[in-house]
Amino acid sequence: MKKILFILSLLISALSLAQGTRIIYEYKFASSLEKKDSLETEMMYLDIKKNGSEFYSRQKFVSDSTRDAYFKKQIQMGSTNFNYRGGNAGKVGFSVSKSYPDFAVVLHTGIGNSRFSVKNENTIVWKILPDKKKIGQFEVQKATADFGGRSWTAWFSQDFPFQDGPYKFYGLPGLILELEDATGTQSFKFLGSKKFDEVVKIEKEDIGSTRGGMVVKTFGVPGGKEIEVTEDQFRKQWKEYKNDPVKDTRQILSQGNMKLTLNIDGKIVTDPSEVLRAMEKNQKEEIKNNNNKIEPALYP
Repeated sequence: MKKILFILSLLISALSLAQGTRIIYEYKFASSLEKKDSLETEMMYLDIKKNGSEFYSRQKFVSDSTRDAYFKKQIQMGSTNFNYRGGNAGKVGFSVSKSYPDFAVVLHTGIGNSRFSVKNENTIVWKILPDKKKIGQFEVQKATADFGGRSWTAWFSQDFPFQDGPYKFYGLPGLILELEDATGTQSFKFLGSKKFDEVVKIEKEDIGSTRGGMVVKTFGVPGGKEIEVTEDQFRKQWKEYKNDPVKDTRQILSQGNMKLTLNIDGKIVTDPSEVLRAMEKNQKEEIKNNNNKIEPALYP
């Protein structure tokens, strides 16, 4: 009887991998070190299938999917007049993809107007501790690791047939249900799990399109292509952007085939130099105020 139950358990695990499972997390973070007591919240999805997983913001996914559905519909109707005003894209613009079984991990993120795919080059070395507790009905065990410029504490459960977790984290003998850094300004909390066939209908209603299941997402401008870079190359790009955040825009304007108009406190600004100054001021303030990245080692 035990043998039959064991075989049945394996079959259930294999079936769940084939169908795909969505793990739902609550991501809490402080975007600024000066606002440690004011955490922001975003719902995140970890979509797990046989060949890999995708981790991304639900709100960003809905926003991008709604945009894609709008442009697709307009093009099908033969329209050339696009008037899409955008929607709430959420607070988290990055996503992470992992391939199985090698667990090649890639961060998909942006700097200014450019999109990058950054292959992870650092193995997470976990220290599994004897501490245990309950998260809902699941028994979890404690583990710690230093990664990306932070010290992390994880709680993982072997009740799930996945060795995965939020963001780039994986490699424990179970699914990571909770994860928090030592400063308390970055944390993930398990909210639940669903099979894909349970969520596709909901997504169709929310988005108004036929998208569902695990989708490789390239966030940003429709059709925007990601640039593959190493971690060192990404750090170099970030340093250049911090020093001159409007470099790309300046180069485009210098070609003379593009004009920008800004509305600054009700005043319409068209002079290129004034536009650039206003954009540079705004983007430097954004860099200054968004100074608590989840992986600070990538943002020197």
